[in-house]
Amino acid sequence: MSARLSGLPAAWAGLDWQPTGIGAALLSWQGASHESWQATTDAGEVVIAKAPRPHAASSAAASARMAAGRIGVGPRVHAFDEHRGVTVEAALGDPWRVATGLRLQRTPGAVAAIGAARRAFRESDADMPVRDLGREAQAMLDGVAAVGAELPLTLRPVAAALPVIRRAVAAGPDPKPAWLSSELSDIQLGPGGAVLLTGGTTAGLADPLADVGSILTELSPTVLPAEEAFPLLWGNAHPGAFARARLWGVIVDLWVLLRALQAHALEPDSDVGYLGYLMFRSWHAEHLVLTGQIDALVAQAGEGWR
Repeated sequence: MSARLSGLPAAWAGLDWQPTGIGAALLSWQGASHESWQATTDAGEVVIAKAPRPHAASSAAASARMAAGRIGVGPRVHAFDEHRGVTVEAALGDPWRVATGLRLQRTPGAVAAIGAARRAFRESDADMPVRDLGREAQAMLDGVAAVGAELPLTLRPVAAALPVIRRAVAAGPDPKPAWLSSELSDIQLGPGGAVLLTGGTTAGLADPLADVGSILTELSPTVLPAEEAFPLLWGNAHPGAFARARLWGVIVDLWVLLRALQAHALEPDSDVGYLGYLMFRSWHAEHLVLTGQIDALVAQAGEGWR
């Protein structure tokens, strides 16, 4: 058994835990925030233990998963080690599958189900730390500059636009519990298009339109055009709210890429691919900036969000 599981209650720590590795696709650094182990209880139930990797060390994600499980939008959490941020969760197994763009395209109602699950989490009483991914992205940029490191060329236009984007989204809805993940790998698809949220690494109290923007950037344009996906995620098509969500999506893409830089620096020899992830996510982050669409979004975001 891994020493990282020793803080669990004895009934759980004493199971025959077998490592299942890093639960992420090879092109996903953000999705590679946890390692996991699998075991079977005396009652025959298969369970999964998750522990944060070094670049995501915190108990916040485990708290988010507990809250999601409690309100029925995440797997049930059986045990929680608050010091190490380790959880023991019900293994989903068949017929649940990790969401992909193709699976979402082929599953009627799946995007609406994602919106409903994320709204349910936003309407919960989850006790979460405050998250402002714009402020965090700026702090990471300042850290890069402080050590004299060079940003990848593709990130520089987005980094330059960050202050303007942050000002445009500064005044908005009151913070709510938000999942904030932009990764499809943090979504499980089940029978009839049912959805469960997993991961929770980015969750916190935040602008609810940041929560919508974080997943909208992943769904658009490959699954649905942003204009079609937004009402399914938010509940209406207000242009000011749409613009804010899109701007938050740019912030989230930059945040994810900077977080990947940090993770790669901590574990440069990891099997999880970094360069491919950089290219994939950079296209999302820079598109609105390089095409000039960012100017119209900034103007629309000022029209209000209600």
